[in-house]
Amino acid sequence: MSSYREVLREPGALAFSATGLVARLPMAMVGLGILLFTSGSTGSYGLAGVMSAAFSLSAAVGMIMSSRLVDRLGQHKVLGWLITGESLGLALFITSMELNWPYALSAALVAGAGACSPAIGPAVRARWTYVISRAESTSSPKLRTAFALESIVEEVIFTVGPLITAWLAISVALPAPIILAIVIGLTGTFLLIRLRGTEPTPSPVHKSHEPHTSAFRHPGIVLMIFAAITTGAIFGSFEVALVAFTAELGAPGLSGPLLAAWASTSMFGGLWFGSRHFRAPLANQLVVITAALTIGLLATPFLSSLFAISLTTMISGALVAPVLITIFSLAERLVPNAQLTEGLTLINSGLTVGFSLGVALGGYVIDGGGAGHGFAVGVSAAAAAFLVACLGQKRLRGAVKDYGPSPPTTALNTEPIPGPAPGSFASDDM
Repeated sequence: MSSYREVLREPGALAFSATGLVARLPMAMVGLGILLFTSGSTGSYGLAGVMSAAFSLSAAVGMIMSSRLVDRLGQHKVLGWLITGESLGLALFITSMELNWPYALSAALVAGAGACSPAIGPAVRARWTYVISRAESTSSPKLRTAFALESIVEEVIFTVGPLITAWLAISVALPAPIILAIVIGLTGTFLLIRLRGTEPTPSPVHKSHEPHTSAFRHPGIVLMIFAAITTGAIFGSFEVALVAFTAELGAPGLSGPLLAAWASTSMFGGLWFGSRHFRAPLANQLVVITAALTIGLLATPFLSSLFAISLTTMISGALVAPVLITIFSLAERLVPNAQLTEGLTLINSGLTVGFSLGVALGGYVIDGGGAGHGFAVGVSAAAAAFLVACLGQKRLRGAVKDYGPSPPTTALNTEPIPGPAPGSFASDDM
C-alpha cells in the first residue's frame, strides 16, 4: 500500500480524491433508483427500463459535450451548473411520477437530468494529472498508481451505492434513493469545485496551443471507444445473467452478494495491478488482459452450480479493473492535455453505452433461453474486446504519445475506471 500512500501525500490530493468519491456516489444510485421507483410506482418493468435507459444514454452523450466545456472554461465554471441542472431534472421527474403526469413528459425530464450529469470521474483524474505533472516530470510512476486508486474508489462506489439504494427504496420510500443522491451530488460537487488549488488550468480555444478539434478525431481514440463499449457490454450482460442464474436456482437473494464479490475482487485486482511494474507496452497489455478475461468467462454459459459460478465470478472479477486501467491509460495518451477531460469522457460514455446494450441484449436472450444465453453474450463481448485489442495493435503503438524512455529503476504507472483516467506517462512501457 506504500505506493498509494505516497500519491495521497501530494498537496491537495486527499481532499479532491475524497470529495470526488462523495460527488460520484450518486452515479451508482440514480440508475437503480429510477428503476426501482418507476417499477414500484407503475408496476411496469418495461417502463422502468425505458426511464432508466433515458437517463443513462442521455448522460453518456451529455458528458461528452460538457467535458469539452470543462477543458475550455475550467471545472469551477461548469460543474456547478451541471449538477444543479441534473438535480432539478431529477426532482421534477419524481414530481411528475407522483402526480401522474404523462409518461412521455417524465421520460423527457429524466433524459434532461441525464444530459446535465457532470463527468466527475474524468474531472478528478484530470486533477491527478495536473497535481503530479506540475511537481514531477511526465515520467513519474505515480500517475498510474493514482489512476488505479480512482478505479478502486469507483469499485467501492458501485459496491456500496446499489446496497444503499435498495435499502432506502424498500425500507424508507421509493423516491428516497434519488432524493439522497441529489443531496450527495450537490454537496460533493460543490465541495470539489471549491478546491481551486488542484484544478487544472483551463485551455480556452483562442489560447490553446493544440489544434481546435474534437478528441474523437485523434488517431486510436475510436479503437478505445469500441474497447470501452465491448467491455461495458461484458459488465451489463454478466449482471443481468447473474440475477437470472440465481433466480433459476431458487435463490434470487444471492445475486447481490455475488455482484458484490465481482466488484470486490475487481477492487483487489486493481490494487495489485496499479502498483506493479510491467515492461510490455500498454497496447500489448490490453491484448493479454482481454484474452485472460475472455478465458475466465468462457465456461460461464455451461455452469449449473452456485459454487462454480461463485468461483468464476471471483476469478473474472479480478481482471475487470486491470482492463479498465489499461483502456483509460491508453486513452489518456491518445489525446492532448488540453482535451483530456473530453477524451476520458468519451471512454466513460462508451462504457455506459456498452453496459446498456449488454443489459438489453442479455435480458432479451435470457427471456428466450435462460441465464446461460446471457452469460454467452458476456463471453462474446469479451472476445470482441480481445479482437479490438489485437486489430488495433499497430495503430495504438503508433498513436500513443512518446515521452521518451523512463528513468532507471522507475516503475511506470497508468490507470483505470468504472470511470476514465488522465495524466501523461513517461513511456509506453510499464
